[in-house]
Amino acid sequence: MLLLDIHCERDAFQLQVRESFSLNGVTGVMGPSGCGKTTLLRCIAGLERHVQGSVKFDSTLWQSEAAFVPPHKRGIGYVFQDGRLFPHMSVRSNLNYGLRRNRKYLDTASETLSFEHVVEWLGIVSLLDRPITRLSGGQRQRVAIGRALLGSPKLLLMDEPLSALDWASRTSIMPRLREINREFGVPVLFVSHNREEIARLADEVVLMDNGCIEERGPTRQMLNRARGSLADDQALSVLEAGVVNTDSPYGMTELEVDGRSLMVNQSNLRQGQQVRVVVPASEISLCLENISQISIQNRLLTTLTDIQDIDDHHALVRLTLDEQALIALITRQSRHRLGLKLGITVYAHFKAACLEVV
Repeated sequence: MLLLDIHCERDAFQLQVRESFSLNGVTGVMGPSGCGKTTLLRCIAGLERHVQGSVKFDSTLWQSEAAFVPPHKRGIGYVFQDGRLFPHMSVRSNLNYGLRRNRKYLDTASETLSFEHVVEWLGIVSLLDRPITRLSGGQRQRVAIGRALLGSPKLLLMDEPLSALDWASRTSIMPRLREINREFGVPVLFVSHNREEIARLADEVVLMDNGCIEERGPTRQMLNRARGSLADDQALSVLEAGVVNTDSPYGMTELEVDGRSLMVNQSNLRQGQQVRVVVPASEISLCLENISQISIQNRLLTTLTDIQDIDDHHALVRLTLDEQALIALITRQSRHRLGLKLGITVYAHFKAACLEVV
């Protein structure tokens, strides 16, 4: 549990946060540029010395009016956007730096994570003797994550660690970020401006604006809405699904979502596995009838439960399955042409190829 009651003022900016975080898994922090996301992490880490108030992690008071625990004694791992590795050291030496800090400040050796476990899990064994200057951006971030983990942190803070990487590098690292909590038992606070990253990684989403936390909740609940600060032409949905059948000669896999069949063109899933499916709102088409003789395989029967014009041209439609929902982006012209109203039955059509499966 992380308890915050902090106020930080710099120039014309003020951060005011009074919240408690259970920190189960990965907590994503989103918001517009300059809203205070990075400042929030710096306050938690003890890097903002002018912050007022209190920071408490479990039973340990990291900061109050009477006390201040310095950053290196808080047991926090911090991964920055640029990695901030030591360029004059090898990969092994950068990783060993995390271990040395661990031995110096941890009370018990039993808290130490295994060097071999971390480097094998991150897939960087072959890089250990390579200079930092000879690594790609994605490799550097893997090393930065490894160094943070080898400090055996109680909490891992990640400040847009993927924003400087190309898409191939981001997609190769994201599965590892998703599994950090389950693999090492370390809760993660993950700052990103990219909602696809948040959709793939976060268990809970915190929305910030103007130095305050506006709203928070489970990822699926926060993203699958037709209203609010995330209701725009970049909207997407998150579905929790179970793998039903992977035995397909065409490399397809059948998933089950609220009793409905969903096809994805991903063949590396196993039967019974629970996965997360990210569906861009712009990829969904609506139909009032069940048209089967088309190439689109996913045709889900839904109920229209909300509709909202988001600008002069577009509207967002919330389509409820049973427990879960989809968000579709359509034109306002289509809204009126189809006569869309709350409570009607609508078929949501979208291609298997447009889906991201986590």
